[in-house]
Amino acid sequence: MEYAVLVDPAKCIGCRACQVACKRWNDLPGEVTTFSPEWTNPLKLSFNTFTHIKFKFEHNNETDEMKWRFFNWRCMHCKDPACAPACPVNAITKYEEGPVVVHTDRCIGCKFCVSACPFGIPQFDADTGKVSKCHMCYNRVPNKEPACVQSCPTDALIFGPREDIILKAKKRAQELNGHIYGDVEVKPLGGTSFIYVLDSDPSVFGLPNVGESVPATVSALKYSKFLLVPAAVGGLLYLVAWRKRRMEEKEE
Repeated sequence: MEYAVLVDPAKCIGCRACQVACKRWNDLPGEVTTFSPEWTNPLKLSFNTFTHIKFKFEHNNETDEMKWRFFNWRCMHCKDPACAPACPVNAITKYEEGPVVVHTDRCIGCKFCVSACPFGIPQFDADTGKVSKCHMCYNRVPNKEPACVQSCPTDALIFGPREDIILKAKKRAQELNGHIYGDVEVKPLGGTSFIYVLDSDPSVFGLPNVGESVPATVSALKYSKFLLVPAAVGGLLYLVAWRKRRMEEKEE
């Protein structure tokens, strides 16, 4: 069975409980941050930060009212992810339950997935030479809901079977007179496992207008694995020949 998470920014209070729960479940270190005019902290996702709350302050010019918006941001877990076919070593798996997982033990740090993702989610770490991101707690699903969902005190995150989540999203969208992003109205890359119900246009939340299928240029990257092996073998043979030549020169 496929599962999904309903994200309802209108219910989010910016408490960041989801951030803390994610760190604790995945045993991730905290980020060293500095002061900035934005309340979002840390400012962006990283190798050790899989999810965070974005803070957005809006001013309505017509009513002169100020409004806070908070919303959870992490991997969208696309039904047809652009990152997976871009990986030349099959280090990214799309599970039938919904999660898209980067297996860091297989990752070679080529960063093809970083370039392929239209949401800018995969994060490269120079120290380890690896990429990581939210894995939708695939080691908990479906027996337990993701850690971020379990920690949310206002039901701004709701986990369940995908079909049920879509029905809830439709009902909530009617209540808000809003939009559904991730399925029904806007289906980036075939739809996503994190489905947003928004009271404003997706662009207000910084959500891009992504096509429903993986671009051909990204799909073509999956064939790069057939080029990497010959290139690696060629490089190794060159080093062997170079070393042999150097040894012969020393003997002379």
